Amino acid sequence: MSLEFNKLNKTILDNKKELLDLKKENKDLKKILKILERKINLILDKIQEFEVVLDAAELLEDQIEQQADEYNTEWNPYDDEDFEPEDYENYDDDDEDVIRGY
Repeated sequence: MSLEFNKLNKTILDNKKELLDLKKENKDLKKILKILERKINLILDKIQEFEVVLDAAELLEDQIEQQADEYNTEWNPYDDEDFEPEDYENYDDDDEDVIRGY
């Protein structure tokens, strides 16, 4: 019986040692996971900041395009509220306005 007890005791001690090794390894893995989680969170924060910058750039681009559309229109005198066509329709070509030679 003593021999069986010794074997059992040895097995228990071996299991305890292995359990301690597993706990240490688990602790190291937890530490690595925490570091990775912190780094991933930093990366996510940077991505969110970049998304804000991209959104602002997109808004500026849209505003610039809208302004370009407003200002890059062809001028049509009939659409101009200051233009009065009747002032120009009866224009006489006077020779007085033309300068001829010296």
